[in-house]
Amino acid sequence: MNKLPLKLNAADGHIVSGTVFSPGHPRAVLVISHGMAEHAGRYAGFAEWLCHHGIAVVSFDHRGHGPTCTPEQLGHYSDQNGWPKVVEDLHQIIRFARDQYPGKPLILFGHSMGSFIAQSCVQRHGDAVDTLILSATNRIHRPGLLASGFLIGLIRLFRGRRHRSATIARMTFGKFNKQFRPNRTDCDWLSRDPEQVDKYLADPLCGFECTTGLWHDFVEGMLSINPALWRKDLPVHLFAGTEDPVGEMGQGIRHHFQAIREAGVETVTLRLFEGGRHEMLNETNSGEVWQHILQCTPVNTRYSEASVPA
Repeated sequence: MNKLPLKLNAADGHIVSGTVFSPGHPRAVLVISHGMAEHAGRYAGFAEWLCHHGIAVVSFDHRGHGPTCTPEQLGHYSDQNGWPKVVEDLHQIIRFARDQYPGKPLILFGHSMGSFIAQSCVQRHGDAVDTLILSATNRIHRPGLLASGFLIGLIRLFRGRRHRSATIARMTFGKFNKQFRPNRTDCDWLSRDPEQVDKYLADPLCGFECTTGLWHDFVEGMLSINPALWRKDLPVHLFAGTEDPVGEMGQGIRHHFQAIREAGVETVTLRLFEGGRHEMLNETNSGEVWQHILQCTPVNTRYSEASVPA
């Protein structure tokens, strides 16, 4: 396996930084779109494991994330057009992966925030991807998103795009952790594995507060997602833990699965892991989860491409 740094120049001058993990004879390539308040480096072990199974991996840091950010940039997409920029960064990474591995199936893997960026990307660039895998995503609940967007918009109006709001933090991550009282840490909602939670807490590039600008861009981006506009022959595979508060303890992701099916997408599957929390890749049964992801890739000939009811 070769591991090489990656730097690409975005149209506005932003440098997209990442890593390419390449096996000797790749059968496919998987692009990782990571979650909020974390970074691509956390996926290195998973990427190396995929390489051992013949799948090249390209991971990268979204804007406002990762070691190349200054403290002021951390948790902030952009002062203007943040969502379109993060979506186009992902598309640029996908184009790079296509060029590096011509003729190989391309799988897009998106976790949490990154799952919504991935959905926006396939909505705008339907032919760019051969398989879409969504981890810890949720439904597009428009009334709730509009209400949240209104409040975030007010905070942004009075405090500015770069303000980091304790109110928003309580509405989101604080609310998620309440479901697991009594709490050992502020991040018990991430995983049942205390070692993984402690690693997250000890990582200076994880768990930071995001700006009102990022939150506003994120909500606007989610509201723009419409599975009816997706390519109908794109295989879509969703998975989550039944105790993931982001996916409404399994209910929200079930709704999203049904919405994608009802939009006419031909191949849609859902897997819920009993007892799992938000980061299934870092759960106590992570080996089972990694194997499931491998089974969702087109290189696994044993996998039956059929729409599976949840």
